[in-house]
Amino acid sequence: MFDLGFAPKYRMLTLLVIALVVSWVAFVPLINIARRNSLMDRPGQRKLQHNPVPVLGGAAVFLGIVVGLCYFKTMMSYTSLFAVLGAMIVMLYVGMMDDLLTIKPWVRLTVETVVALLLIYGTRFTICNFQGIWGIDHLPTWISVPFSAFAMVGIINAINMIDGVDGLSSGYCITACALFATVFFVGHDYSFAALAMVTIGALIPFFVHNVFGHHSKMFIGDAGTMLMGTILASMVFSMCRYESYYEEYLTFNFGMIPFCLAVLTLPVFDTLRVMTGRIVRGISPFKADKTHLHHIFIDAGLSHLAVTLTEIVLALVPVAVWAVVWSRGATQEVQLYAVIAAGAVSVFLPALFLGWHRDHDTRFFRRLHTAASYTRLDSSRVWKSVQSRLDKNENIEDEL
Repeated sequence: MFDLGFAPKYRMLTLLVIALVVSWVAFVPLINIARRNSLMDRPGQRKLQHNPVPVLGGAAVFLGIVVGLCYFKTMMSYTSLFAVLGAMIVMLYVGMMDDLLTIKPWVRLTVETVVALLLIYGTRFTICNFQGIWGIDHLPTWISVPFSAFAMVGIINAINMIDGVDGLSSGYCITACALFATVFFVGHDYSFAALAMVTIGALIPFFVHNVFGHHSKMFIGDAGTMLMGTILASMVFSMCRYESYYEEYLTFNFGMIPFCLAVLTLPVFDTLRVMTGRIVRGISPFKADKTHLHHIFIDAGLSHLAVTLTEIVLALVPVAVWAVVWSRGATQEVQLYAVIAAGAVSVFLPALFLGWHRDHDTRFFRRLHTAASYTRLDSSRVWKSVQSRLDKNENIEDEL
């Protein structure tokens, strides 16, 4: 690999741009491939779209990430990235099979667990550095390995479950990767900083087309969400491993586990809330329904973009709370408790409050629905102009 010749921060920005350009260029050919081969997400009872939509967005994101990493000079000296790349490939393949053939939940969970164990074996990274939380410094291997595999499977499925409205999963993952990239870069972990940056770059074109496009819209699918879940899980593993690169953070009592949980609070807490509710109602936790936070916001009348922006703001609330608590010198335990409390307020409270009003069809909910109609900007002149520019491409084939 050749040296880009820039300082690390400019190199990271270069990687982002490379991934962005590759993902953008690959977008239209992949849309055409999906349409020619009927690789479409069809409207259904739980689906919010009214027309079939191509479902190869995950492949465009993956291509941007891989090409971006190929330009990363030090990739060859970090074998952990190869293990992460291998896990990404498997998850992309399994996700595509699920998009096209619908794999049974137990098969997906089995594959995810095996891939998680292989990733742990390939990187030697596990969530074992507790930094003294509850008097625990490091977890023994026989505990940290199954705990880390369970965490990875949970993260993958949590990211998959928030993929319900245009731009939500990609917008959230861009935000999460930006937060992780900052910590990695300041801690001089340039390999995972590069992974975070190319992921951001590869997701931006998808986010733009997914939110504003009509003829050029493409879904990321299970392939993309499983890919993103794998990437985020590997970042958590890297940050919480036994031999941390982040000694300067540890000096200032920077809570790695509270920080990681703060970043992942929105998808993790919403998934726990939904699955617990299903179990209480006596149904399978994997049985799809419309109880996710984004479903409640949609029922309240918010547009897809408004739901996406609202949930990203809610996702940043635990991070902001953690930052304030940490900056005031709080212990690791207090940081963790503050994140959990902030997550309950930002995820559980809106879901319970709005869900109750929705289920009881209250006057408040009806008025909220009327007010939320103003968030629907898809008929505005600016929106139509952006959509026209995205869709105006003679190389995009007509819908089948």
